[in-house]
Amino acid sequence: MTFIYMLGEKISIRNLILILVIGMFIGTNVWCSCSGGILEGFHSGKNIATAGLDYSMGKGVPVSWKDKGLVETDTANTPNNQYSHLKNNTSGDVPLPEGELLLFNENRFDPSCCPSTYSNSSGCACISSEQMQYLNERGGNRTSNDIY
Repeated sequence: MTFIYMLGEKISIRNLILILVIGMFIGTNVWCSCSGGILEGFHSGKNIATAGLDYSMGKGVPVSWKDKGLVETDTANTPNNQYSHLKNNTSGDVPLPEGELLLFNENRFDPSCCPSTYSNSSGCACISSEQMQYLNERGGNRTSNDIY
């Protein structure tokens, strides 16, 4: 086996060639990724996923952050009436029966119930006051009456 001396160390030609090949591989990957020569796979979907310039998320939504509309509630935010705006919404049993995992199984989903934390393809969840109180209490794991 042939050896050469480099920086005062004895190194074999085979190891030197291996180091050069690995160095070229690393250098090529580092340089090409910065130069834009090779594009990742996300580039092809760029034209599909973008919205038009005149697109507005709040358009057609009755209560939007852009329109600054607020949900009407009673003026005094006390534990007795902080969920009063939800009194007409219906739901299933709260807490859930044994073996049941879907809290919103019997809820209506509609855009008129927006804004809501929970939604699906039909709109926002029309949560009942009992459900909201149950969620706010974290299923009995929190005893504070404030909304936060």
